[in-house]
Amino acid sequence: FVTTNSITQDFSRRVMAARMKAKKPVSLLMAIPDHPWTKVTRDAAAVRIAMTVAAAGKHEGVLREVVREEGLESDAPTIEYGGRKGDINPDLTVGADVTSAVALRANDFICSPGMKLHGAGFIVTPAEAEALGLGRREGLEAHIRPYRNGRDLAARARDVLVLDLFGLEEEQIRRRFPDVYQHLLITVRIARDEQSQRSNTPDAIDYAKRWWTFGKPRPELRGGLRGLQRYVATPETSKHRIFQFLNADVLPDNKLVCIASEDSFALGVLTSSAHIIWSVRTGGWLGVGNDSVYVKSRCFDPFPFPDASEPLKADIRAVAEELDAFRKARQAEH
Repeated sequence: FVTTNSITQDFSRRVMAARMKAKKPVSLLMAIPDHPWTKVTRDAAAVRIAMTVAAAGKHEGVLREVVREEGLESDAPTIEYGGRKGDINPDLTVGADVTSAVALRANDFICSPGMKLHGAGFIVTPAEAEALGLGRREGLEAHIRPYRNGRDLAARARDVLVLDLFGLEEEQIRRRFPDVYQHLLITVRIARDEQSQRSNTPDAIDYAKRWWTFGKPRPELRGGLRGLQRYVATPETSKHRIFQFLNADVLPDNKLVCIASEDSFALGVLTSSAHIIWSVRTGGWLGVGNDSVYVKSRCFDPFPFPDASEPLKADIRAVAEELDAFRKARQAEH
């Protein structure tokens, strides 16, 4: 089979694992998990590929990993491989099968993706928020919040806001915030109604019924963040796996993975080489840049936080606070 290298991500791995662990199993005789796709040009597909050979029965295989690639823009690229023999796992590795790790009870309800809006009209600039009544309509300040996505964390934040009406009913919004109601009526409701008519799925119908709120408002994440001053976030897909604190008033995008902890010990452990190596191995890669993908169910839920002594926790907290402050200061400078 020739596929994109996203075959190593969680959903595809589950499909392969079911066949490889069946009563009548299949095995991988050969796998190349990450290989350039074609001659590199401006118009080339921005993907990397995986190549696999499967056969019925239980067999060892050969894992072929690219160790050097040169001249990809030419007609005669140089690609060298290293090889290892053994049972090839569903994530196209040889050795410990990290895909079999199970979620830990201690990590329940702590980690969640951010909000999935289903409507660009929810995002507004500070000037648009003022025009919609911010500063004039009493109570509106509780429903217009700073908004961040993965690019905001990796670079300079866009300074955008989001209209968060979770917990309010349509009639309340119409009476209390008529400018916001009219804005969302035009920018969100029409699009959701059209989507509902086209697809007619239960989700689309539900989104159309409650058009004034996000498609996925994440009540479980809101509960976890209640009472906290800050929380930890990381981009779902990122060239470099970074974790940082966000203020509790910041609403996260769906492409951020959020951890409901204000303890810098958690930030320090998540930033540690042990967790970074684990997350890269258990998550997956995406695109031609091989950006790592942080999958909540595979990277966070099964990860065992160490039972460190209090003096060690204090040391880790101090370093984590310093690192978080240092990174944010460099971003502000550049």
